[in-house]
Amino acid sequence: MQDSEMNNIWNKVKSLMVEELSEIRYKSFIEPLRPVYADSSVFVLSSPDDFSLERVLGMKSFIENCFQLSCPIQFKIEIKVDGTKELTDLVRNLSIRDNETSTSSDHSGSFLNSQYTFDNFIVGAGNRFAHAACVAVAENMTKNNYNPLFLYGGSGLGKTHLMQAIGNYVQEKFPDKKVVYVQSEKFVNDFIASILHGEKFDTFREQYRNLDFLLIDDIQFIEGKLETQKEFFHTFNEISNLGKNIVITCDKPPQSMTSLEDRLRTRIASGLIVDIQPPDYETRLAILRKRCIQNKIDVPEDILDYIASNISSNIREMDGAFNTVIAYCLLANSYTLETAVTALKDIIQPKSTRVMNHTLLIEVVARYFNISVSDIMSNRRSKDILVPRQICMYLCRYELDMTYPRIGEVFGGKDHTTVMHACNKIVTEQSLPNSEIAVSIDNIKKRLFS
Repeated sequence: MQDSEMNNIWNKVKSLMVEELSEIRYKSFIEPLRPVYADSSVFVLSSPDDFSLERVLGMKSFIENCFQLSCPIQFKIEIKVDGTKELTDLVRNLSIRDNETSTSSDHSGSFLNSQYTFDNFIVGAGNRFAHAACVAVAENMTKNNYNPLFLYGGSGLGKTHLMQAIGNYVQEKFPDKKVVYVQSEKFVNDFIASILHGEKFDTFREQYRNLDFLLIDDIQFIEGKLETQKEFFHTFNEISNLGKNIVITCDKPPQSMTSLEDRLRTRIASGLIVDIQPPDYETRLAILRKRCIQNKIDVPEDILDYIASNISSNIREMDGAFNTVIAYCLLANSYTLETAVTALKDIIQPKSTRVMNHTLLIEVVARYFNISVSDIMSNRRSKDILVPRQICMYLCRYELDMTYPRIGEVFGGKDHTTVMHACNKIVTEQSLPNSEIAVSIDNIKKRLFS
């Protein structure tokens, strides 16, 4: 791997780690690390001394997680002390192996991360259509009517996961098919290198045009690069005309890529365009539960609820918060909500800046009692529904300072005397010895205002 590509990967990993570690820990142990070697499976870092190495090795699982979140290649991470024979021997042996591999193979690897599959992708309201479209493309590659498939959405919403899941599925079911996943930044760098070394231009075209599936990530990177756009346009046409498949991801829809050539923009917009939205609460919670299974750890539900309730726009950010909480809890030897709150104090906004309204309040109460919002808003009067509804009314009155008539409007036009009765009943129930309602309200307040 070229130094520029290796450094680019490491900078992306560091940008994620700097958000998750304390300033002193990052500057003391992460910043001094230097990338010294990388290939398609191993990434080697050097540490300045034995003391730093010991501390960094204690964070190795965290570093590996950051690599997985930051780049598509599933690297094995090696860390050695700078200038030692151990580091020199490791790099030499890996270089020999890499050269032997490259001379015995006549085509590039797929660069797919085997962890990105349909099986471990959590489907929710915001990504259900995108998931279905990707499965359809993977299963019907020989008669694909969605060519190209264009996935767009914000960072950390699962675009890369779905794209690579297509590639992994195709390689498993159709091992003779040639699949290549590439970030558009690498496509640009490969194109520039082929121009600088003219004899490599044919190799470049063979690499990207003689494919059954081209998966190109973050296409917005080629905006403003006219020559690269021309080459990608011809690559696109060649693959499409041969009846092969193209999947593209971007952070915005084609129509918003104003600095893209018109002919290229219309071509990539000619297939199926799918928007991926941020995950809802249920999806976020399901993702965190999946992370617990994958990491073989048992995290209390109130901690998962706290993370899922407060980090809503970005799965990658939520994963980072989850990793931070696990690290803090391991160090404190205590999996408690208080430890999680402390761990995320710089990530989750404090109470003073959090916007609280009756919609969020009702949602939190519904989750606490494991019922739906529609149950609370209904006219059902069974105890498992009536009590949570009365608690909602009570909290609207005494925590949000809403008037009785306004609360009645929120709950489907109920009379203000009904609301008053509900609030008074909860006040009375809270005052009883060993009141379960008092405990419930206290726990709900922690979720609302922690």
